[in-house]
Amino acid sequence: MRLIANLFLFVIEYCFKLAAPLAALIATAARGGFFAKMMEGFQSLPEAVRESIWWIKNIPEVGKIVNDYNTLTAANFNQKYGSGAVNYVMDYINEGVSYFQQVYMNLSEHPLVTVIAALIVFLIFYLLARLVRFVRQEGQGSFITKFERRAGDRVFKRGSTSSSGYEPTEWR
Repeated sequence: MRLIANLFLFVIEYCFKLAAPLAALIATAARGGFFAKMMEGFQSLPEAVRESIWWIKNIPEVGKIVNDYNTLTAANFNQKYGSGAVNYVMDYINEGVSYFQQVYMNLSEHPLVTVIAALIVFLIFYLLARLVRFVRQEGQGSFITKFERRAGDRVFKRGSTSSSGYEPTEWR
């Protein structure tokens, strides 16, 4: 049962860690004031995940269309893809350009509000991930962390560890 709970908490932790930068990017491009940017970072996250997956899945298709556009004759290209293929690629690229234009506008008009809103949204998700990690590891840290602490104590001769775990010799 504990293994299933740890696996579930592990998935939740990494979902929060992946959501943190994505939500910050959303908040960076959001219109409005400080709270509007923060709320947009939270509210638009599910849609942004779907769009990110769509973008990633379509990269090979768009690349193939661009390659064929450069290598095929106009008649062959139109016969293979029809007249809407170029518009499809341009719409695909235009979404990215629109995002970067909005980020540029936000950073040039309201740099402090934009950066702080994005930072707070990022930190909320990241701290949630750290909280889930703390619960998953029962406040003891991972096996790797414990090993590093013991190795550090041995290498740098800072003290010894007790049988119950790591006892810090000093606070840093």
